[in-house]
Amino acid sequence: MKISRITVYQVTLPLEHPYRLSGGRLYFDKLDSTIVAIDTDEGIRGWGEGCPWGSTYLPAFPLGVRAGIEELAPQLIGLDPRRIDFIYRTMDLALPGHPYIKSALDMACWDILGKATGLPLCELFGGRIDEPVIPQNSVPTGTPEEMIKSIQWGQERGYVVHTCKIGADVALDIERIETVSSYLPGNESATFDVNRAWLMDEALRVMNAVKDYVCYFEEPCETYEESLQVRRLTSHPIILDEK
Repeated sequence: MKISRITVYQVTLPLEHPYRLSGGRLYFDKLDSTIVAIDTDEGIRGWGEGCPWGSTYLPAFPLGVRAGIEELAPQLIGLDPRRIDFIYRTMDLALPGHPYIKSALDMACWDILGKATGLPLCELFGGRIDEPVIPQNSVPTGTPEEMIKSIQWGQERGYVVHTCKIGADVALDIERIETVSSYLPGNESATFDVNRAWLMDEALRVMNAVKDYVCYFEEPCETYEESLQVRRLTSHPIILDEK
């Protein structure tokens, strides 16, 4: 089996509700998504997608996905898409770094492998684990009252874990945390996601002001070192996923 063609589509995805995060400094009302189709000489087509959160969230941007695929596609034509490791080594040699570009092509190759073998990807990744997956309700930055309404929207749809976007103002963030934590029933929980918006001083002031609540804080500061120092001086757990 060989890759015979790579096709790229641009799709604009409007959001049902405008979304603010990182204390409101990041705002989105639509997302620019790149859809990739990889065709093979045996008639199997695989699909992948690359959809960064705009250009201001992380070191990734939508036009970069499409420019990178244009750079990589000639290197992949004629290769066997089922040889995932070899595909990735080829991409790394042709374009070091930029994993957000390669993920869409990687996704399409896995799709082909699953279709060729007749197996779901969970089996190809190591085997199905029969444990429930708990989805999280993403709550955009807003006033405490607006955030409670977003939580209620999620509760009506069965969500019991809520990721609340904060990070604008120390006093307002404390009010948001206290309002949300007091509102939630005992069987539900909240994570407060700052998206790296706080200075260390702000993180310490907020987190040490809400010691009466069990809170998880996600990405409080810009760097790992700053977040580590904050963790040493607070009692709350910290989640990192953007470093």
